[in-house]
Order: sequence, then C-alpha cells, then structure tokens
Amino acid sequence: MKILIVKYLPSGNDSYTAELLDFFKSRIKKFYTIEELDLLENIPPVHNLVSMKAYKERNFGGKELNDEQKKAIEPMDKLSLQFKNADLIVFAYPMHNFSIPGIVKTYLDAVIQKSILFKSENNESKGLMGKSKFLDNAKVVMKIELDFMGFIDYEFVHASTGNDVTRKVHVANAQKMLEGIIKKWNL
Repeated sequence: MKILIVKYLPSGNDSYTAELLDFFKSRIKKFYTIEELDLLENIPPVHNLVSMKAYKERNFGGKELNDEQKKAIEPMDKLSLQFKNADLIVFAYPMHNFSIPGIVKTYLDAVIQKSILFKSENNESKGLMGKSKFLDNAKVVMKIELDFMGFIDYEFVHASTGNDVTRKVHVANAQKMLEGIIKKWNL
C-alpha cells in the first residue's frame, strides 16, 4: 500500500497536528510505502494565464499543447498523478480561520484535474477516486468567515461554468440572482 501524507505544519513540532501525525505514523505497519509532501518545503503552484489555458484546452478541449503550455502545467500534472497513485491519502494541517489553510486549498486546486481525478458524465462531474458527491464548500466557508466578522446580510451567487453544455444556463441563472440582489439592496 502506498500512503501519501500531505502536510502543512507551520508550527513545526509545537503543533498538535504534528503530534497527531507522528502518532498515526507510529501506529501503522512498517511495510507500507509512505511518501510525504511537505507544503512548507514544496509550495504548490498557482495557476497562471498559461497553465489555466493549457489545462482547459487539454483537459476539457482535448487539444495538443505547445511546449510552453506543457511546461506550465507539468508541476500540476506531477502532483495530480502523485495523488492519484496513492492508495491512502492523509492530510495533516491546522485549521486557520475556521477553514483549511490557503496553501492546502492551493494544493487541491493544482491537484484536482479533469480526466485525472474527475470526469464529466451525462453533463455532471464524477469523481474518479471512488465515492464522491458534488459539494459546495465555498459557501459554507464564506458563511463562517462572514458571520465571524459580523456581517449580517449577504448572498451567495454560484454559476458552475466547468461544463460547456450547461454553462450558459448556469450563468443566466446567476445573472437573475444578481438582478434580485441588486433590487433587494436597492443598488
């Protein structure tokens, strides 16, 4: 069994998370292959204009990439394949401001790629790592953050645009929601 440990421990050995990770590692059988990815030492790449275009063209459009595009998306591909090839994935990180640390989200943004970790089937996304269900954590996280800061009135507008077949419908629905908010707030 191959175990991938993705860790972000900015408090080092003073971290409760580090303590729990050490406990976990001390209890598992020694014959497992363990690979650790330390996000403090290996900062995940952030998409830029070239890598995002390459990702969309290749993974959604089936197009061949030029050398510049291949080089731009290569770090994400390596992380995605490392993730996919693991039998067990352990995330070890503290909670920051009621959510996952930004660097962990950046890692997930780099890793989660169509045709590697999910696919489109019948106009819906389907995870390729076993059981999965579409969840919108962004609203949950933002609600917690906004409530904590004292905001009382806010709205969420979501337009899932990852699927070209339903993109126009989602954008149109989001625009209607925005019109309602503008009217409600007298903007």
